[in-house]
Amino acid sequence: MATVAKELHTHYLIDVKGDWLRHLKQDVLEPLTGKAVNHPVLKAIESGRLPKEKFARMMANLCWVITAFPEYVSALAARCPKNDHVIKAALLENAYIERDHPFLLAQAVNALGGPGDAILEGPDWVSFDFDPYVHMLRMTIEGYVFHRPWIEGMAATAVGVETVTPAVFGGLGRAAVQHYGVSEEDAEWFRIHGGEVEMEHGNDGLRVLDKYVAADDLNTQHACIAAARLVSDSVGVGVLDMVGRW
Repeated sequence: MATVAKELHTHYLIDVKGDWLRHLKQDVLEPLTGKAVNHPVLKAIESGRLPKEKFARMMANLCWVITAFPEYVSALAARCPKNDHVIKAALLENAYIERDHPFLLAQAVNALGGPGDAILEGPDWVSFDFDPYVHMLRMTIEGYVFHRPWIEGMAATAVGVETVTPAVFGGLGRAAVQHYGVSEEDAEWFRIHGGEVEMEHGNDGLRVLDKYVAADDLNTQHACIAAARLVSDSVGVGVLDMVGRW
């Protein structure tokens, strides 16, 4: 009897070796991503049923978080073990790439009728009426990046954010153009985040965990899984739940 292959939403992620990383990929990241891509809010955006003002508000809240990502990646590069030149160089290159992403997302927010320019110009706590949930998400990411051990910061951002973003947000550019009047040029942020470069950033995060977390270091393994689970769930599912409450 033939069996139907299960759809793999994180098909772009590499095969990992360690048992704990396989658990993270198969039992945490993949189910969370699947839950997000099948979320009623995401389906409503894809079909053009979500009101434009709510789509704009969602992306504006994300923009308020993403404006700080060049700083976050730069901080992780600075905290990287000094003599690991390969990973440090990759993080610095990623930070350089990230420098443009807040501007590209703000451009999309503007095109949707949201306050993209105001979010960029700041100040952060005055120029934009952010949702309390996104405030919590931003503080969580900053806590991991600046205050928790470096490897947990990598798990939270390079894995927790980067592995789910291509599947969850990368395809929304098509809906933005087809249903919400956004030009192809103004939808560039979505195309980038659904592309191979962004997909590979998540793989880089998994490679870092494989390199730095020993097979018998159960405490660090659990700490990294907790970080990746919290942030991937918050970004992939929690943001959509936030929109559903509006």
